[in-house]
Amino acid sequence: MACELAQILPLEKGRKKMGWINDDLTLLLLEKALDVCALRHKVIANNIANVDTPGFKASRVIFEEKLKRALKESLLPSELQKIRPELVRDEESSLREDLNNVDIEKEMVRLSENTLRYNIYAQLLTVKLGILRAAIQGK
Repeated sequence: MACELAQILPLEKGRKKMGWINDDLTLLLLEKALDVCALRHKVIANNIANVDTPGFKASRVIFEEKLKRALKESLLPSELQKIRPELVRDEESSLREDLNNVDIEKEMVRLSENTLRYNIYAQLLTVKLGILRAAIQGK
């Protein structure tokens, strides 16, 4: 049975913000990047789980293009917070007779790429928080 996209999307509910840290563009971008990677992971996992579901159409997360446009416009951090990932369903292509268009090999590659991105963003966030901690402690 296909998982509904509405179950995948809840992303930022209940998240507490931390005052001046919200104005740090690097932290904001890393937070967004991690959130998008987590969402993308859920979407890819949903695609993989439905590889044998007749009529299932794969979904994708669109975010990076929106972020690039926003950064070109030099938006403030508070405006960047409003940028949301978009879920799109591939209704056009169909690889098989059962009208399912999930290509398991492509999904596994996307999953690996997404995992690498997530790990890189997490490492960058760790470094950034270490720098902030050192600054707060006066080191």
